[in-house]
Amino acid sequence: MSTALRTLTRHRDDVAAERAESRVSAYVYGNVLVLAAVVGASPAAVLSGTAVVLVVGTVLSTYVAHVLAHAIGALFGGEDGRTAVAVELRDAVPIVSSGVTPALLLGLAALDWLPGLWGQGLSAAVLLARIAGTGVVYRRLRADVPLRRAWTVGALAAAVAAVVVVLKLALTH
Repeated sequence: MSTALRTLTRHRDDVAAERAESRVSAYVYGNVLVLAAVVGASPAAVLSGTAVVLVVGTVLSTYVAHVLAHAIGALFGGEDGRTAVAVELRDAVPIVSSGVTPALLLGLAALDWLPGLWGQGLSAAVLLARIAGTGVVYRRLRADVPLRRAWTVGALAAAVAAVVVVLKLALTH
């Protein structure tokens, strides 16, 4: 295994299984919803900068909704309110990370430093690659997943995410 791959798949010992699952869930959820926002943006929205606002709005609303839902679930499970919120604020950070690169690429397109179609296409490609890397992300948090399985799960996740985006766009736009 190459040094880069070893580094990428090195696991952490400080993340409990339920926290790893929560983080990976946020990672997938954020990437899929940002992908839908990116793909659903019109060429005019990309060129005007509105697509950046759509991505940032998607990230922020998804982050808050995710933290709220998980914190309420934890409270009903008998956890301390402050601890539950603090844990969920941390575990939902992957939602925020899902929008950074697409917002930057779409911003470059809005500034006319990158053709609009390229900004949108690269954003979608980055998000699909992130989703395809889901298994490796989980493997990094929890080393109990074989690398082959991690890649297989990621590839399936990317395929299903593409279907989800098509369904969302077909049914809601």
